Amino acid sequence: MKLPKFLQTTFWDVSPRMVNTKKNKEFIITRIAEKGTMRGVEWLKKKYGWRAIKEAVKKSKNVSLKTKNFWRVI
Repeated sequence: MKLPKFLQTTFWDVSPRMVNTKKNKEFIITRIAEKGTMRGVEWLKKKYGWRAIKEAVKKSKNVSLKTKNFWRVI
């Protein structure tokens, strides 16, 4: 599946056609968690669920400590 159109600004550096919501799950989650909007977070919650978001953020090396702390508290 492809990303919704409203998320294209969050993924400005990659081709939207190349991002697959199944194959690139961790990349999508961490990018939106780090640089996304509230609308993007709501989409993440519906698409993957809180547990998957927290796990991806926790294990990612591409997420700032500030973002990791935020998601740990939520």
